[in-house]
Amino acid sequence: MRTLLLLLPLLALPACAHQTSPLADASSNNHAVVSSLTAWHQASIETGFSGLALIAEGEQVLLQQAYGLADYEQQRPFTTDTVFDTGSVTKQFTAAAILRLQQQGLLSVQDTLAQFFSDVPADKAGISLHQLLTHSGGLIGDLRGGDYSPKTRQDFLRQLFASRLQSTPGSQFAYSNAGYGLLGLIIEQVSGQSYESYLQQWLFQPAGMQHTGYVLPKWPAEQLAVGYYQDRRWFQRIRHGLSKSELPARRWGNPLDHSWADDGPWWNLHANGGLLSTLGDLYLWYQALQSDKVLSDEQRGLLFAPHQATTRPGLYYGYGWLIDNSTPEHGIVIRHGGSNGLFTMDFRIHQPAEQPLLLLWMTNYSDQYFSQNRDALLHAVQSRIEEHQAK
Repeated sequence: MRTLLLLLPLLALPACAHQTSPLADASSNNHAVVSSLTAWHQASIETGFSGLALIAEGEQVLLQQAYGLADYEQQRPFTTDTVFDTGSVTKQFTAAAILRLQQQGLLSVQDTLAQFFSDVPADKAGISLHQLLTHSGGLIGDLRGGDYSPKTRQDFLRQLFASRLQSTPGSQFAYSNAGYGLLGLIIEQVSGQSYESYLQQWLFQPAGMQHTGYVLPKWPAEQLAVGYYQDRRWFQRIRHGLSKSELPARRWGNPLDHSWADDGPWWNLHANGGLLSTLGDLYLWYQALQSDKVLSDEQRGLLFAPHQATTRPGLYYGYGWLIDNSTPEHGIVIRHGGSNGLFTMDFRIHQPAEQPLLLLWMTNYSDQYFSQNRDALLHAVQSRIEEHQAK
């Protein structure tokens, strides 16, 4: 995806709440967080948030809710079964697939590009899979063209191999969508399957995920969220006093309305972004990562290890995940987000002393208010996080 966005959004479409999953009973153990979530839930309806939210503590779902409209023109509401673009959250699935291949003995994360591509240029031959997974391979961030620009596997590989290194491999963190696209090609080469079919067989099916992929699930159009963007003059409109609700939202459509190959997006996007999923499937994925369903304990340890320092103190990159220890008083947060400027989502696992706290959130209309709603949601669960940290 063109944009790595690790914050949470607020929507400007008309408010309505659908398919309520009741908030957990306010027991002595969760009274504070449930009370806070109840207030946030009501505020989200009143302010016009449009999207999905799920919050769970351990095995207990505290909030699972759909808000607003998935299709503004058709007045089609979001439901908890609505399919949406996960953006760069895709990278954790690519990383997990590489680790699954390692678990199967078919490759090692220490293998280099020279072991997979006979025509790799000398300056890139020594780049390891570990370096690709941690954005430390020195590769360019993105190749020419947009997410939906037609680019075959051959085009992608030729352009990537011809590009200049941005830094010495292994020397520093530099976010690279192209590097994760290359991992997707390696998954195909080693497995003998397409990227999506390998993920379906070895990740999604064992986790019970029936509504995640690019094209294999055969999505009905009425299940897909439509993306929206604001008029380019919206900043000026805000400065001249127009309220948020008066800002025009322009329809972009859903990903399948745009240029894809027969097996999913072209290779500027394939394997680094754009996987489609549902709230329920991502919760199943989270649950699978708490067990050996898709990866052994050893491989899951590698997935979540703080392998590579980023440019921010206390923030590290694992394999497809950020490991955030920048605020030790709040514990470690394992997180990743994604956005193409239309769909935005965030996947956060707070790791306090006892049970992990999961936050999933997505929207189909990203605007400048996302930080306000992010802060509101984090405040809603902060009491629970602080309670854990005090123990």
